[in-house]
Amino acid sequence: MKQIIIVVSMFLTITGALADDTQVTPPAEARTPTPAQQWLELQRSGKSASVQTQPLSGEAMDRAHKRYLKSFERQIPEFYEHETPITR
Repeated sequence: MKQIIIVVSMFLTITGALADDTQVTPPAEARTPTPAQQWLELQRSGKSASVQTQPLSGEAMDRAHKRYLKSFERQIPEFYEHETPITR
């Protein structure tokens, strides 16, 4: 739900700026951060991070380690080729 709100607010911010070419941009220190910017800053700063460590369970750690080791079974190709064309 938060992701939807962030995407919608970013979309509205961008379309609003594009609709009004005569809009004057305030100096950086006077701008109010958007909700998306606030969310990214909160993640970057770690201010809301849990003080309690959150280790993986033994089973999850074992599966992650096996997946990591399996990633070395194939050599990294020099070039990647798409088998099917990408359509948009």
